[in-house]
Amino acid sequence: MKIKLIGCHSTMNEVKALKNDGLMDCEFLDFNYHALPAELHKKIQEIIDASQDYDLIVLTYGRCSNTLVDLVSPAVPMLIPTTHDCIGLLMGSNARYLELFCKNTRTYFFSQGWLDYGRTPYDEYLEYVEKYGEKKAGKIIQALYGHYNKAMLIKSVGMEMPDSYYGKLQKIADSFGWEIEEMEGDAGLLNALVRGEKLEDVVFIEPGQPVTLKHFAEGEPT
Repeated sequence: MKIKLIGCHSTMNEVKALKNDGLMDCEFLDFNYHALPAELHKKIQEIIDASQDYDLIVLTYGRCSNTLVDLVSPAVPMLIPTTHDCIGLLMGSNARYLELFCKNTRTYFFSQGWLDYGRTPYDEYLEYVEKYGEKKAGKIIQALYGHYNKAMLIKSVGMEMPDSYYGKLQKIADSFGWEIEEMEGDAGLLNALVRGEKLEDVVFIEPGQPVTLKHFAEGEPT
């Protein structure tokens, strides 16, 4: 079965670490699209339209500001995760994400991909300093991230985490006065997507059927 995978840089490292049969073509989009959901939606739809010679299209994006809503593949079925975002995907399930989120409402989650390709709160601060000066930048960052007190690093199973990642995370945490904790990720959900398998928290979208908010509420294979 020929599979086309469309994903974000945030999960690229994990996808590449998972073994597949070599019949999957992967296309990863710039992390910065997250700040432009309408543009991201348009870009994904363009790739879907150009991928109608595959047997299955897999998306490793979660709900992500409703970016996937109204996407449609004319002739090829799609598999999508019903997680809120890539954090839930890397945790392995919606249930685990919600449980941890409810217990850690003041926690900012990081992953290897996020640290590699994402725009971290510290990156934002530096951008605001350059644009507005330190005083105003500090006020903006306080409004955006002042309620957080912890940085949680998700360690993907089977992947090395070089010291450079800890150094980068420590710099962010020190800048914001956050504690640092680690947790083990769960590759089960991502592995199911990479293999084109139906699973809880994975939804099968029939050809010609648009993605809807109901699909994310269901979270069950059809």
